[in-house]
Amino acid sequence: MTPKNIAFLFLMTLSCQGPWSYYPEEQENYQGIWTYAYIVSGRPVEEVCFDKMHALTETRMQGFAFYESASIKITGSFNGKDTSFFLNPNTQNFTNKPNCFVGPRDLLADIGGKYEMNASIVWDSAGKRITSNFYAKTYIPQKFKVLRAYDLFREPYNFGDTVQYLPPPMDLQSNYFIPEYSDDVGGVLVSMVYGENIYWGESSIAEIIGQFADASDTALYAKFGDRRIVYIAMNKQIANTNKDIDSIPVIGLNFPAIGSVRLLFYAATPEFMKYNETHGDWDSRTKPIYNIQGGAGIFSGMLVDTFEVNVGTSPDLKTYSYEEAQRSYCGRSDEGRFGGDGTGVKFWKLRRQCVEIWDEIIWDNICNDPEPSEECSDVYPPWYEIPSDKLKKMLNNSELITWCEHRSFPIEIYPLCGTALVLYSKTGKNSAILNREVKKWCEEHDDDEACKS
Repeated sequence: MTPKNIAFLFLMTLSCQGPWSYYPEEQENYQGIWTYAYIVSGRPVEEVCFDKMHALTETRMQGFAFYESASIKITGSFNGKDTSFFLNPNTQNFTNKPNCFVGPRDLLADIGGKYEMNASIVWDSAGKRITSNFYAKTYIPQKFKVLRAYDLFREPYNFGDTVQYLPPPMDLQSNYFIPEYSDDVGGVLVSMVYGENIYWGESSIAEIIGQFADASDTALYAKFGDRRIVYIAMNKQIANTNKDIDSIPVIGLNFPAIGSVRLLFYAATPEFMKYNETHGDWDSRTKPIYNIQGGAGIFSGMLVDTFEVNVGTSPDLKTYSYEEAQRSYCGRSDEGRFGGDGTGVKFWKLRRQCVEIWDEIIWDNICNDPEPSEECSDVYPPWYEIPSDKLKKMLNNSELITWCEHRSFPIEIYPLCGTALVLYSKTGKNSAILNREVKKWCEEHDDDEACKS
């Protein structure tokens, strides 16, 4: 072999040290129950949820218990005393969350408290009845409080002060929040809660979208719900950089242009931050880190601190009310890319964010009828008081399915959704829970026409 060939072979050998050398070992897919449980200071236990792993072809039925029976016990410090109690499914007051559990409303978690969770769930795992037992422990950190903040001009301000919303590109700058905290804080999840009468302003994001759409379209400024997570800060130092938690940034475009907001700073345990870092990571080499013995998921305590901010802007900046933006988004025509799904359901009706607008339209039609419903008044009643006989006449089958699906088929609260559930099961959905509930419904409602067809 010539020296030239040897050199070529040497280079080829080096090139063969490819990425397959770093491929992870084959991991067995988890097929059990996931836990999402949180204990928040000053609040009752209200966020303890479980869910089973689903096959890729399996439809998730959130409105129905996946289990046969469940015993969930919490032990820890509430109202200054060590106590323990069992949780109940969150189905009271027209709530349809049987896989989430809540504790007594008068027992509030303590700052610095320690907590344990013992759970035993009997459920059907791929056709086999099994009992899964879980144990986890956590604590609420000792201290976390925001001392002061800095606006987009880097000027300091305090709780309740007013800051300026600045137009693009300054909205890409951040407000910074400076806290004091104990060493047992692993990181902070920041959530922004919007007050009433919010107005959104022009933003860098809307400018970018406006290059491909009508920049004056108020739908570009629609932000649904009354809150959103805006940042997660780590209590961790990388090289010689400052800790993220020491100066928590919240980008300006997350703020409204006019109105008031509450920033909720949830100081969490290191276990929560490890879970948040590793769960759902796209890198297959990352192994999720949980603190649930016997299962997967997270049980974490959180200390919450609130920081209120009022926001104003220049009078020449164009603003859009929250309601105006939402109605614009949900009132789009159904032509072109804003068309329906091919089943006679319009685009905006398919969005869960628009279901409250849909409810208002339904009430408008009912109350503007020559013979309006007795439920009509100056303020429309909640959705579950819509007369089912009138709703059935107003919606086709696909619309009825969609309307009920947005609320996870609350058949105990609104029986007409039982009919929608049966119709839904005939659209090719694969779910043992769905089949179970349809069978049960039709056995109890053999006069339902949907069960006969």
